Amino acid sequence: MNRKNILMGLCVLLLSSCAFWGARHPSQASVDTVDLLEKSQSIIDRVATRDIGPDTCKDDLEKLITEYDQAPEQLDLEAIKGEGQQILNQNFQARMSLHSMLEIFPDDCKRSVRVLFLKMRMVEDLVGVYYYSDPQISADSLKYQSEPTPIYEAEKYNPYHVGKGIDPKTKFEFKNGDVIITKGISFVSSTISELASPKSLFSHIVFVHVNDKTKEVTTLESYVGKGVSIFPIEEALKNENARIVVLRAKDSDLANRAANYMYDKVKSLAAQKKFIPYDYKLDFSDNTRLSCEELAYDSFKTMSDGAFIIPQLESEITLKDEQFLKRVGVKRGPMMVPTDMETDSRFDIVLDWTDYRVMRDSWRKDELLGSMFSWIDLYDYKVHENLTSIAAKVIWSTRYIPGVWQMMSKVSGIPKDFTKDVPGLTISTIASLKTIGGELLPVITNADQKAFEENGRWLTKPELAKVLDDYRQTNPKKLRKVFREK
Repeated sequence: MNRKNILMGLCVLLLSSCAFWGARHPSQASVDTVDLLEKSQSIIDRVATRDIGPDTCKDDLEKLITEYDQAPEQLDLEAIKGEGQQILNQNFQARMSLHSMLEIFPDDCKRSVRVLFLKMRMVEDLVGVYYYSDPQISADSLKYQSEPTPIYEAEKYNPYHVGKGIDPKTKFEFKNGDVIITKGISFVSSTISELASPKSLFSHIVFVHVNDKTKEVTTLESYVGKGVSIFPIEEALKNENARIVVLRAKDSDLANRAANYMYDKVKSLAAQKKFIPYDYKLDFSDNTRLSCEELAYDSFKTMSDGAFIIPQLESEITLKDEQFLKRVGVKRGPMMVPTDMETDSRFDIVLDWTDYRVMRDSWRKDELLGSMFSWIDLYDYKVHENLTSIAAKVIWSTRYIPGVWQMMSKVSGIPKDFTKDVPGLTISTIASLKTIGGELLPVITNADQKAFEENGRWLTKPELAKVLDDYRQTNPKKLRKVFREK
């Protein structure tokens, strides 16, 4: 995997510009293509020799962000066919090298690392899709709880990556207090990953509990309409995930106490037939209600007496439309989102798993929501009430009438066991997102599939965005019923 270490190490010592780009890889024939092995090896070597450091990291990282941002348009598909696995392995090692520097990087560089990780992962997504050649399917076509268990049934999936000191040939062992960040494949998940700035590739946080006596592995999670519950680890791993990353606190004692605290609290409440409701206001100062992010946040904060606050750096909500932000339950300004944990220097990345079968579906939904938010800011688009969203609110209002609600739940598709505290605005917003997505997803899916069939290349993010914007400019009637200018 590191077959050019000696050559690149000499380059680092002799000439900084050589260290940054290295020598051309022999399989690359055109200056119009990007050498991903060279690029990732350069990062690994520069970190090893501390050529990237706290004083120079800002400029260095900005250059890398630009290069990886351009890489999707410059991929050498022939090189990927032969070296795809090596590219993925080495790119992961490059990310781990940069992650090891977070402890000494200033905050502006930590933020740049987060953006760079986003760009690097997007390149990895494309490499994985081309190299493994998995048929690209919709997540809706999978019965996830009937699928093999990711990580535990590793041989049923493409290889995943593990951190330093972990044997990839043995069954992965979760530890008490592990934090899992995942990426769901739905319009709601894409709303979470696309709404914050910078954008991200994660939408959910899972807190792991391992019983010290029985070694039973369970997860603590909070969901809209459900609140906080305990799940078997297998059920959590078989959720609708495009990617799974496991983070492990360097302070294992604190992590252990934090997980036990929340587990015991949830179990004690359950014994009293009570539970912790979902926090629709995302008020981190009140732990009587908890979102998925707040669950881990409150656990570490409580057991450290307020000394350990996650994450180190929050994302930013910059969308201008206050009305839409109210609909999704957030406010402008700093806010913790799942991806913030990936670049928290107090945690190690110990596992990184991707399901390349659904990667195009995930990309399309992300770009769809990203374009929506762009249109809101650029063209003053608004989400308008429609028959579907109005009907959803009306149906939801019957939830206090047991006999009626059983019937109306089946008609609407709203889970009958949803907790009654879910705001009607949340129900109508989810309905609106599904309606808008139902109109735009076929457009972007067909264009993406056509490009691949005709040219052998999937559309890049900017190309997907252009497809959607071209469609917007046709002034489609169905879309305008639910999403149009103010």
